[in-house]
Amino acid sequence: MSRYLKLAAALFRYSLTRELMFKANFILWILVELAWFGIQLSLVEVIFAHVREIAGWNKYEMILLIGVSHAIQQLFQFIFMVNCIELPDNVRTGRLDFALLQPANSQFLVSVRKFDPGALINSSIGLAFAAYAVWNLNLRPTVFQLALFAALILNGIMIHYALMLMIVTLSFWIVRAQGLVYGYYNLFQITRIPKDAFKGAVKLFFTFGLPMLIVANYPAEALARGLRWDDILWATALTIAMLFLASRWFRFGLRFYTSASS
Repeated sequence: MSRYLKLAAALFRYSLTRELMFKANFILWILVELAWFGIQLSLVEVIFAHVREIAGWNKYEMILLIGVSHAIQQLFQFIFMVNCIELPDNVRTGRLDFALLQPANSQFLVSVRKFDPGALINSSIGLAFAAYAVWNLNLRPTVFQLALFAALILNGIMIHYALMLMIVTLSFWIVRAQGLVYGYYNLFQITRIPKDAFKGAVKLFFTFGLPMLIVANYPAEALARGLRWDDILWATALTIAMLFLASRWFRFGLRFYTSASS
């Protein structure tokens, strides 16, 4: 484990150095993400100028949910997103050979070869707005609640990673899978909606089939309303199962990789 942590730290330093070589682009993308987040908060203000709640969530609970969702999305982008987007092209061109020939786990190298440092800064903006919402809700979370919140944040990131890894693994059979990747990226917006706003088959699908409603709703609820232990255990078991299946699926896909030299 220490070896892989050192390797991840070295890869992060390399990514940070690469990004800082183009400082204007680095700062611009941070500003773009900040502006996009500001637009979403402005939309919340407009909506709550006409209604008192959405599916039982008041204005500051919605700000908490959106802030948490933004933080999870940006943390996922910081670690995994760039690598997942590049995998289909690496498979198609044979550049995946460089990861497979290294003396380290292939899935690890494929998943964290590049980091997006700007996304780490953007995640802190989402957490800052979540803290602002907690303050206005007059909540005083305990150390245990904060630890549970952090664990559920990690859980949400891993759900995104498992789902994205399953999707990009299809690139071993599909020539260009980027369309599927960006299609999933658009589904991130669902995590900003209270799960109680969904009903029937749609709620079941986005809870069990494609569990987007677990990603941000559970961490936000853990702070704002409290979360039942059965929900916590269910979310944890689901994430572990998804990570296991995603890893097995990726290893199965590698059998069909022809490489650049074959």
